[in-house]
Amino acid sequence: MKGLINKKWVVLVLILAIFIGLYINVCHSNAISVEAKCGVIDLLDWNFEKDGIIHLDGRWELYFNELLEPDKLKNRRPDGYFHIPGTLGAQLAGKTTGYMTLHLKMMVPDDIVYGLRINNRLSASKVWVNGVFQGSHGKIGKSFAEERAIYLPVYAFFTSENEKVDIVIQASNFRDIQPIIYSIDFGLKKQIMGVYTLSIIMDTLIIGALLMIELCYLAIYFLRRKERTFLYFAVLCFLIQLRCLVLNERILVQFYPEMPYELMSKIAAITYYLWVMMYVLFLKEQFEDFSKRMTDFAVLFGSIFTGICVVTINTFYDRLAIYGHVFLIIIILYLLVFLIRKSRERDINGRVSLMALLVLAITGINDVLINNGVFSNVYVFQIGMFIFAFLESYMLAINFSTGFTRLEELSLENQSIYEKSIRDGLTNLYNHKYIEQILSSSIDRYNELNEIFTVLMIDIDYFKAINDEYGHPFGDRVLIGISHMFKKSLRATDYVGRYGGEEFLIILPNTNKVEAREIAERIRSNIGNFTWFNGKLHITISIGLYENQVNTKEECVKHVDQLLYLAKDKGRNRVEEA
Repeated sequence: MKGLINKKWVVLVLILAIFIGLYINVCHSNAISVEAKCGVIDLLDWNFEKDGIIHLDGRWELYFNELLEPDKLKNRRPDGYFHIPGTLGAQLAGKTTGYMTLHLKMMVPDDIVYGLRINNRLSASKVWVNGVFQGSHGKIGKSFAEERAIYLPVYAFFTSENEKVDIVIQASNFRDIQPIIYSIDFGLKKQIMGVYTLSIIMDTLIIGALLMIELCYLAIYFLRRKERTFLYFAVLCFLIQLRCLVLNERILVQFYPEMPYELMSKIAAITYYLWVMMYVLFLKEQFEDFSKRMTDFAVLFGSIFTGICVVTINTFYDRLAIYGHVFLIIIILYLLVFLIRKSRERDINGRVSLMALLVLAITGINDVLINNGVFSNVYVFQIGMFIFAFLESYMLAINFSTGFTRLEELSLENQSIYEKSIRDGLTNLYNHKYIEQILSSSIDRYNELNEIFTVLMIDIDYFKAINDEYGHPFGDRVLIGISHMFKKSLRATDYVGRYGGEEFLIILPNTNKVEAREIAERIRSNIGNFTWFNGKLHITISIGLYENQVNTKEECVKHVDQLLYLAKDKGRNRVEEA
């Protein structure tokens, strides 16, 4: 498999990397964090066209355990301030559940249409801008029973009023055990719409591409049931696809806006645990020396945690996530050590799988750090999974292609062996046995379909004298040379074989004796006009020509043989027909 990672492959990976880099850059990397001070941000001198989107970070006014609408906030002093991005536990003295109102005042230029992108605002929320209700996700509650959580990004578009923008967010959390309020994007409407459009396009492309890959490998599996590699890979693609539907722009939730948070959370968690299990099974099929104990451990891990997700509520299985992470680290470390070893052995499958796993690890670490509030960025694990799918799909395609190439090579080898078995070793014409088989088939078609054919029996005149005078090596050269002349004089549908020492049999399908006579004379003329030893020697042939009228091979050969001897008796260098 040497040289499989060719220039085209490298270019394709680079294109993917550039595309993903642009996506992250446009969506988030250019966004600059602007810190609010005591619930106020001054952006009057900010050039949105030039400087782009910003994160509305810093200290927002906080009204904990109060759900206040904009008109209730006038002349109110806040209970404190919440620093965004940040975790509830760290800023609310360890409290991770409850409800609150967040308030931010901004000063911005007038006569501009602005936009907000608010992603995670705890389990449920409502948003107002300048006193106008902009949207919500879920139903805010003052208890677990009252709250109905739905995770869906909210986009809001508006203008300022007298250079002021007033943002009020009500939020509650009774389900997420590690609640984090992330940065909120603010910019021009076209910039925020650009983020949304690009994000939707990326999600759609990933989901669509995975669907095609998934269906392709499922079809291959159904045709080759013993090759479970294709089944495991199709399932991996499906799990990535399902995960993409509930992350980022949450396309599945947009189609089903009332989807409960618990269901979305379970889909995300189950796809995560099942994916690890399927990936290990996939590698076990790829590498014969992959550990069976690790495979059993991964299957047990995936099955247990999937079962826990299915039968318990999210607050319970979220608390077990730390144990899942420990087990996952054990599995990932083993996979890294194993794939590094395979790479050192110059195993191409190992090298590609190692590259795919490293991409997953890097993008996964990014998402874990985001979930834990270490920094604010875009979730990219689904993109890492797509790159993984692309790399492994490429490798599977190469392996599949290599298998077909090997089959083709074996077929050619078998064909070569078969060709040698039906060819004369000296002249490379058909041998006696095979030319008789063709004659038998021609007789059968004559008897069943009345399909005519003509036979030529040819003998080299005075060949024994040539051998005696010039030697057998020269005689062999004559046989080879005349064989080449036969091939040049005949049609692609004709058959020629060495019937005996210097005798040849030619079968002309669908040819009557008139047409056959022209072919026979052309052969006799071409050979007779050729000279040997720089014009010192001419060689001639005698030909018997018989358009078949009998029902057996033996009778046919008898007739054409008699005609050949008649040609020789009449002086040689002639064609004799019935």
